[in-house]
Amino acid sequence: MWPHPIFVVNMKHHVERREAVAAQLARVGLTPTFVEAVNGREMSAADAALQDVEGRLRRAAKPLMPGEMGCYLSHWRIFETMVAEGIPQALVLEDDLIVADDLPAVLDALNGDDLPPYDLIKLAISETELSRSYDVIVDLTAESKLVRHHNVCNSTVAYVITLAGAKRFLGYGMPIRYPIDVAMNRSWRHGLDILGVRPWPVFHDHDFESVIGQERFRKEDELEDKGTLMQQLERRLRKGYDSIAKRADIRRRLKQDAIWKRRRVTAK
Repeated sequence: MWPHPIFVVNMKHHVERREAVAAQLARVGLTPTFVEAVNGREMSAADAALQDVEGRLRRAAKPLMPGEMGCYLSHWRIFETMVAEGIPQALVLEDDLIVADDLPAVLDALNGDDLPPYDLIKLAISETELSRSYDVIVDLTAESKLVRHHNVCNSTVAYVITLAGAKRFLGYGMPIRYPIDVAMNRSWRHGLDILGVRPWPVFHDHDFESVIGQERFRKEDELEDKGTLMQQLERRLRKGYDSIAKRADIRRRLKQDAIWKRRRVTAK
């Protein structure tokens, strides 16, 4: 049985969500610890000031929304708790999810010894990215595989993070310039080794409306104010660099996986 904490991010007034996720987890024999989410619309001035607005506008056409800030800080405080309490790893969930029956078996396998080193393992993804390509590293169960995706997978609905991963991200993630899922994916910058599980053992529950809302996903060309020409040029240059660095990082990680698999076969 998974011996580590299961943290669920939930706003205190979202009772229906809390009851729904508790029922989902109870159905498969898992017990959560609910963590009160930061309400971005009621942030303190100190919390709001953690966004580097000038730096954000050099990377995107609009500042982060209050909901994005609240989401970021909610996950950030879980990482701070892990470091403060020396928690070796944790399952982190958001409260709009559907749990597959095999989640406990997947977690048991992730608690085993016959795994490559990792910092973060994605257990869910947004609906638009279900078909992401990947390489299999090792079987976890009869059906579930530990994999390396060929591209980043945006979502913080469900993931396992280690203490080392939490420490590494805490050393990178301030001031805030990206949404939390984007920031956590930037392995070429912060160095987290990010794997995934396929098939996904957790899914986003679309019956619950997004707290952040669809404004986040408005394309830059739909905005009335896209910033200065210099800001637009810098964004393009940064995007180009990130694309190259991301591909290089994934190639390096795939080579690393191949070495681990060869050593594993030799050891047997």
